[in-house]
Amino acid sequence: MNMLSLTLAQQGGPLTRLIFGTRGASDLARDTDYVFMWILWFCIIWFVFLMGLMTFWVIKYRRRPGVPMQRSPHHNTKLELAWTILPSVFLGYMFYIGLEGYLSKLVAPTNAETIDVVGTKWDWLITYDNGANPPDKTVIGGKPDAPVILIPVGRPVQFRMTSRDVLHSFWIPDFRFKFDVIPNRYTSFWIEAEEPGEHIIFCAEYCGDKHSEMLGQLVAVPAEEYDRLKASWTVDLSLPPVQLGEMIAKNNGCLGCHTTGGGVSVGSTWHNAWGNEVPIEGSTNIPADDPLAWDNYIVESITNPTAKIHQGFPPVMTSYAGVFDERELSWLVAYITSLSEKAAPPAQETPPADEQAEQEDQGEDSNPGEQ
Repeated sequence: MNMLSLTLAQQGGPLTRLIFGTRGASDLARDTDYVFMWILWFCIIWFVFLMGLMTFWVIKYRRRPGVPMQRSPHHNTKLELAWTILPSVFLGYMFYIGLEGYLSKLVAPTNAETIDVVGTKWDWLITYDNGANPPDKTVIGGKPDAPVILIPVGRPVQFRMTSRDVLHSFWIPDFRFKFDVIPNRYTSFWIEAEEPGEHIIFCAEYCGDKHSEMLGQLVAVPAEEYDRLKASWTVDLSLPPVQLGEMIAKNNGCLGCHTTGGGVSVGSTWHNAWGNEVPIEGSTNIPADDPLAWDNYIVESITNPTAKIHQGFPPVMTSYAGVFDERELSWLVAYITSLSEKAAPPAQETPPADEQAEQEDQGEDSNPGEQ
């Protein structure tokens, strides 16, 4: 039975494919398959054996007309010891292989690269060890902006996870592992991809009405390509604040609840929001055409979202206080402001009339086609 379950798990037999759908993507994943298959075959064999004995005894010792009922023995020490000790040996082995496999996935190698994963309703936010955030998104099911997480082939990667709001669970079925993502606490596990490929990420803990859309894609690429792409994701501080704010909004899941085109979502749209009056539940409305009030409202809504609740929208947003520094907050303000038609266009200096005439004359003189 040992060799049977090991062979079916390691080589991806028909029963393994039927149960798991795919072959395990790493040695640790196939070890999990082995444990599962070992327990499954143990249960199948013993079930068939015991049900066979029961059927045989029911038929052989059935009550027959005219035959007095035999008196059953009330105690058999050897038999009772046998059915207690023998199953305990198998259960002890199950405990050992389960615990050994579990600890193997928790204790990462010393050379493992750490990737931070933050769960938030309803997205996975990723930060690499160089501070970079992966910019790529993909469409999975009903989620149009599922994050794409790159990992290198042949190198161990440790996921260090926490949550900003409620309990989540980071689950990669192809690697046969999931782990709870808990607020105010770090949890972790590690994997090592053997070959390039794509793997779906789920949340395995119900976390709200969009729990089923909390999806992502893990993509294993050659190590050289991974290093090149990760280095290219570092933030270029020379970019305009509006573009930097857009990058932060996309990388931190803001656009999962707020639209930029006017559509309805969990949160209010950012399209034409800045500079227009906002009705606030139980408080004074945010006035129109007051830039300072609007800038303060944006920052307060990010760091303390329950302070002023937009009428018609549920207070489901969690605080991002401490997530963004002052510079990043200013970038977000610039980006949200740019989405409004009332936002002032970038100032352009107009040269004095005499300088403008001189520039036109120089332009005409420098054009040989008109001489």
